[in-house]
Amino acid sequence: MKKILLFILTCFPFLGWSQNMTMFVGTYTSNTASKGIYAFDFNTKTGAIQLVSTTPMIDPSFLARKDNIIYAVSEQGKNKGNLASYSYNNGQFTLLNVVPTKGDAPCHVAVSPYKNLIAVSNYSGGSFVLYGLEPNGVIGNLKEFIQHEGKGVDKVRQEGPHVHSAFFSKKGHELFVQDLGLDQISIYKFINPKKPDVKLAEDPAEVFSSAGGGPRHIAFDKKEKYMYVVLEMTADIAVYKRDGQDWLFDQSININPDEFKGANGAADIKISPDGKFLYATNRGDANTIGIFSIAKNGKLVKVANQSTMGKGPRNFNISPDGKFLLVVNQTNNEIVTFSRDEKTGLLKETGNRVHVPAPVCIIF
Repeated sequence: MKKILLFILTCFPFLGWSQNMTMFVGTYTSNTASKGIYAFDFNTKTGAIQLVSTTPMIDPSFLARKDNIIYAVSEQGKNKGNLASYSYNNGQFTLLNVVPTKGDAPCHVAVSPYKNLIAVSNYSGGSFVLYGLEPNGVIGNLKEFIQHEGKGVDKVRQEGPHVHSAFFSKKGHELFVQDLGLDQISIYKFINPKKPDVKLAEDPAEVFSSAGGGPRHIAFDKKEKYMYVVLEMTADIAVYKRDGQDWLFDQSININPDEFKGANGAADIKISPDGKFLYATNRGDANTIGIFSIAKNGKLVKVANQSTMGKGPRNFNISPDGKFLLVVNQTNNEIVTFSRDEKTGLLKETGNRVHVPAPVCIIF
């Protein structure tokens, strides 16, 4: 009976909200002490974190999950980027297969809501790929390879396309692709999104951010009426409102405190499970989380700025029950756990920290 319960909690951690759930962390291994991908037990009552196991992989910088299958991109050198799949059972990782990402420096991976597709974004390559997923989680055949072309206004950072992320819509009918190099969000529609012969329709819709903004990641409200885009280079959040098939610009608000004058490096953006608050991190000289309330009309109102209690907040995640927010401070090799006030959105450090060499991504 104990073995059956452990298997259920390991493969389906959301069922274990009252006790522990499994948390996975991607890292950079090049020139660091990291061992690869880390699995932790996360206590949903106290926020405590305990290491369970690791598996070796070169620079598994971003992770995604399909039940008990973990997908990781390997952000290696030129023409060496790949995507790996692992099964995770009883605290052990088992490699299933590895496929090329067809581009340099893959930096983001996402699984379709129908669990039949996986999207990988190649930052340096300026491209993205779609692979099919088999029912057992193994990465299947290549479905699409899309190469972006062009450049932006910043001659250093935007000398060419830099696809930074690709997010599936909640219904799985669209793919939103953020290109930092082009200041562009491309919205692709799927043909037969639920079926094995799924493919992208031609001529995606295009939404543009402010010149030199650098779209990185996005978040949606529950009804997907509003889209929130974090701009890495200016640390702004651009808000767009859906109008039929179009997305109309609605608001721009900066992550930083009003008095901030340092270098920017905005990184991640997420909305709380209750849909009431939005959080966004800025690296550079800031090392803070901007906390915003979401009004009924979709607009953001600044609540506060919270120190990440470290440097290089590359990524963060909110526990599925909404009670905790965990920040990955890449530069000083630490994950910091904050409790989250569900009424005010404010964060409070719990004292639960864990050392991880060069952490980059955290998922539940």
